[in-house]
Amino acid sequence: MMLDVEDLLRQMTLQEKVAMLAGTKTWYTVPVERLGIPSLKMSDGPNGARGAGGLTGGVKTACFPAGISLASTWNTDLLERVGQALARETKMKGAQVLLAPTVNIQRSPLGGRNFECFSEDPYLSARLAVAYIHGLQQEGVGASIKHYVCNDQETRRTSISSQVRERALHEMYLLPFQTAVREVQPWTIMASYNLVNGIAASENPYLLTEILRNAWRYDGVVVSDWFWSVKSTAASVNAGLDLEMPEPQWRGEKLLQAVERGEVEEATIDTSVRRLLQLVLKAGLFEQQQEEPEQGIDLPEHRTLIREAGAEGCVLLRNEQQVLPLQREHLTSIAVIGPNAQVAQIMGGGSAQVNAHYAITPLEGITNKVGDHTTVRYEQGCTNHKYQPLLDMSLLLAGREGSEQGLAIEYFNNRDVSGTAVLKETKTTSELMWFSEMPKGVDPKQFSFRATGRFTPRQTGDYTLGMVNAGPARFSLDGRVVIDTWNQPTAGADFLGAPETQETLSLQAGRSYLLTLEYAKSEEDLLAMVRLGCLPPQQADAIERASALAASSDVAIVCVGFGGEWQSEGFDRPNMNLPGEQ
Repeated sequence: MMLDVEDLLRQMTLQEKVAMLAGTKTWYTVPVERLGIPSLKMSDGPNGARGAGGLTGGVKTACFPAGISLASTWNTDLLERVGQALARETKMKGAQVLLAPTVNIQRSPLGGRNFECFSEDPYLSARLAVAYIHGLQQEGVGASIKHYVCNDQETRRTSISSQVRERALHEMYLLPFQTAVREVQPWTIMASYNLVNGIAASENPYLLTEILRNAWRYDGVVVSDWFWSVKSTAASVNAGLDLEMPEPQWRGEKLLQAVERGEVEEATIDTSVRRLLQLVLKAGLFEQQQEEPEQGIDLPEHRTLIREAGAEGCVLLRNEQQVLPLQREHLTSIAVIGPNAQVAQIMGGGSAQVNAHYAITPLEGITNKVGDHTTVRYEQGCTNHKYQPLLDMSLLLAGREGSEQGLAIEYFNNRDVSGTAVLKETKTTSELMWFSEMPKGVDPKQFSFRATGRFTPRQTGDYTLGMVNAGPARFSLDGRVVIDTWNQPTAGADFLGAPETQETLSLQAGRSYLLTLEYAKSEEDLLAMVRLGCLPPQQADAIERASALAASSDVAIVCVGFGGEWQSEGFDRPNMNLPGEQ
């Protein structure tokens, strides 16, 4: 389709142009219906296309290995094929831009987001990024290489200034971005939360204008990271940040006023709008303005590629006495030990989370693989959780007198859980989160809910209950309030890394307890989230039992380490120690 971007730009009013420079509905650009300019949709990556659902929900999708695993393959051909597959996954979610890849440098082993990045080596990161982006964009889906730049830690990420010398800046931190721009021209680049040498990355003229636009000749769209990246109105626009996401906190009416005061020229706004129009054109949206519904199709070829990439990314550090590979025909008993043996840890926490089609724990995989002639026995040994484990749904029946597993949720379009519920549904998890789209009929700006269920413990003993929340919440058992943060919520808008409020109760096996969880979201909260966990009574001799099992088995497979609640966006690890008694 032949379309004249300059002609469209001339027809747009100042108000329409300003509106386009900030997002809407979390993942979309603002359309201009009067001129037939459609909205463009973005989706989180980089190891899957999540779509518009929350971090823990949404339409199912393929989950590819994390960036650090892909980098361990050293295989650019494989990365290009992964990019091609992710393009197809992105299209299934009705999106045109995947917010990926992440090419920040792993400067410390404690970095919470290291799993999402490729490497500590800028050259390796650059080569893999080029292959990934080439695969993605040759299938008609744009990349958003991130986070530009020096966003290499999560601690105080929205306010800290990364102080870096010129040589290190260019040879280490900018190199992956520079290589990608010069070789594959990513459709978009995401500006980071942090400051660089005292100036916010989202309004840094040296980074956005002198280097990116002038030296590298980049002509794509620069988009902010979500919520906290933009820190000004005029300075960010004048520096070359084209799009504020996910909504106009610093733009909109504030930008119109800045134009009226002469702080921003309309020609500068035109430059950013032109780039956005070219992006919408490149995405083919003028030909197909009808948004496609999100789909979760489990493609066999993607499953095969995930297995190939995952296997190739495994690194064998040592194999003394040629223990590996194990010979099934010579094994009659296998001991599987460790807290991670029963966890399907296929991704880290935060923006990289997706609702995967498939996940399997090491214990399940080993049991399925060895066959009937080998006995597989398991001992946990110890725990390694940061938060209390999520409620066991097999012990929970939804509602006051429910017959199906889960929690019965009642939604109210107010903040005090009162009146008539506008929607009722059942959830099969005790981690409840809404990042963007809400269930039909629920006000995304202000709502509350009540979750109820019948909890029947298998063991008698002390149970540790834990609640993490962004916004007011309280938890009751049989009508008695156990944990109450309604008037002093434990976390603000960014719940990642929030503290857990705990309480220990003595419960009886076989007795049914009425569990009630209430939560409220106000308009100023950026997302809605509450998480309820429960640690059952622990065996005092757990390590001794694990040791005895290992001694009595032909081979012991020990699964230790961390999980998504330790390695996640939003916070860094405090030290190198393995958690718990590992």
